[in-house]
Amino acid sequence: MNRKIERIESEILNILNHTLIHDIYDEYIKKVSFTAVHLTSDLSTAYVYVDTYDRSEIDQKIDKLMIAKSVFKNAMAKAMQIRKIPDLKFLKDETIDNSLKIDKILDKIK
Repeated sequence: MNRKIERIESEILNILNHTLIHDIYDEYIKKVSFTAVHLTSDLSTAYVYVDTYDRSEIDQKIDKLMIAKSVFKNAMAKAMQIRKIPDLKFLKDETIDNSLKIDKILDKIK
């Protein structure tokens, strides 16, 4: 992967987490964590992976994040030195779900 893209992804993740802590006042949204950011090769879209302790509420929290998207984009515009701020797409991080499925399959094999 391109080092420039990796650096921008890391910078976006840091800005999003900082904004979540300092600029978001909705306690419901504050209970999420951003786990990863993946940029498209043209830097137009950033896929932001979201996780939360209560997995049953993840879809509702992602909907709320989409409503607050402008707060995150404004923070990125102030902090980043890039020509165009990428559009943010919040997605459910399914890493934990996938690992649990693998564990169940391995348990069945034993």
